[in-house]
Amino acid sequence: MEHPFSKMTRRQLLRTAAASALLMEIPNVSGCSSLPKYQPSGVDKGKSLYVIHSDVVDVVHGVILHDRTIAVRDGYIEAMYDQIPSPREGDLILDLKNKFVIPGLIDAHCHATMPGESAFNPSGILTTMNQLKRNYVQQIKHGVTTVRDMGAMPKVLHDFIAQIEKGELTGPRVVYCNSFTNVYRGHPSIDPADVSIFLPMGAPLTGDMNLWFKDTKELAEKMRENSSRGATFIKLTMDKKSCLAGKSEIPVYADEHLNMIFDFAQKNNLATSGHVHTKFGFDRALQYGIGSMEHSIADAVLTEKEVAAMAKKKIAIVPTVIIGQMLAAPEAYDELPPKYRTDFIDREMRIRREYINSLLEDYTEKSIHERNIAYLKTYRKYGLDNLYQKGKYMANPEIYFNILLVGPRNLMAMKDQGILIGCGTDAGVPLSYHGTLWREMEMLGRIGFSNSEILQCSTINNAKIIGMADKIGSVEVGKYADLTILQENPLKNIETCRNPKLVIKNGEIYDLGKIKFNV
Repeated sequence: MEHPFSKMTRRQLLRTAAASALLMEIPNVSGCSSLPKYQPSGVDKGKSLYVIHSDVVDVVHGVILHDRTIAVRDGYIEAMYDQIPSPREGDLILDLKNKFVIPGLIDAHCHATMPGESAFNPSGILTTMNQLKRNYVQQIKHGVTTVRDMGAMPKVLHDFIAQIEKGELTGPRVVYCNSFTNVYRGHPSIDPADVSIFLPMGAPLTGDMNLWFKDTKELAEKMRENSSRGATFIKLTMDKKSCLAGKSEIPVYADEHLNMIFDFAQKNNLATSGHVHTKFGFDRALQYGIGSMEHSIADAVLTEKEVAAMAKKKIAIVPTVIIGQMLAAPEAYDELPPKYRTDFIDREMRIRREYINSLLEDYTEKSIHERNIAYLKTYRKYGLDNLYQKGKYMANPEIYFNILLVGPRNLMAMKDQGILIGCGTDAGVPLSYHGTLWREMEMLGRIGFSNSEILQCSTINNAKIIGMADKIGSVEVGKYADLTILQENPLKNIETCRNPKLVIKNGEIYDLGKIKFNV
């Protein structure tokens, strides 16, 4: 059987190898699976697709529009009405038999050029690269038609986007920032050269994930270069505390850096978004009026005044609370500290355990997940305080347990103040796999969001946050024909979003049962 990478040019293969090498050091991952091509169905240009007997979920108002016909032409929703059409030659009718239609889901925080691995070894290169391609397929297969990439190896990212646009790879629409914009050795505070002297050699082929700068002149040059490749926003990292176990404070922007970044963003019509896990990062993001905060705060319960100030400045948030659940690793402790033994955390740890011990072949290469589980033993082997100096780059579980302690309270306070709340996964980091937006959606439900609010967060709110509310996020005339078809009413059962029946992106129909990862 011919392997999907066998037709790569030497340069493409080198880029592929370097892309994976830049991810981290990993134990051996053996084997590799094929990724068959899939061709969606649709109609010719100028012809119409009629989606009939649709129970359309109006996510803006939280109601069902029963038995509607959605007329699609040239990738857009042309009309919506309650009659059965009379098709012309070349038109196509898709009878949903009163299944439920929501807008295509949006993952507003993920990393499409990261495979969810804990570490890296070149012997697993083909498996890793197969997973990178799978990332995009997995999103479509689980109802996601648009993603916002929050920091990538730019050249690799653009290779995959080109393949999606040509129909060579099944995948969602991608909004991106290219590289992180960060001071040298700031978050994520892993220098490839620290892992191996050979890894930096791959950067010319893959592009740097970190736009690390050392002075204002270099910052200005790199911002211009980074934004020139189609970026629609700037990704900042606002904390001074590392997320990695055994690593404490990290360099942060000087005020002159932030003044320059926000001035550049305004002049070039770029949104701004920032990684925030701490009150320090929150305060700086609030001071400069960042567009959206990403993740959740771990070290403070926000005051009503602070939340009100966030609302007044119209700062949105994509909380990715599920990453708190996944990276709050009980495997790091002989016995979980008493302060983390709350009813909420106990429940989340049970859900986490059931998830990581289940069959996850729809979300990751089997060997990647097996290695991730095995790698969790590294916590106890070396101890939290020693991991970084041993070259073991693992998340500090205390940060993420603390997110579970205070994050929900902060998020509900933000909701009460009318702050725009999105939905994202942080997919690509260890144990967080692409296509799992439903996990964050259900997490929001456990925190206290209604099903209607959850759907808003994962569709129209996300569309507003990524600057595409005029094109996506709701089933309306004039918007892209991005539709996710569900068996049950998600306003009553949000779990139906786990397994969509069909996905339509730009008017093209994806029969999810025919999309395979392995042959």
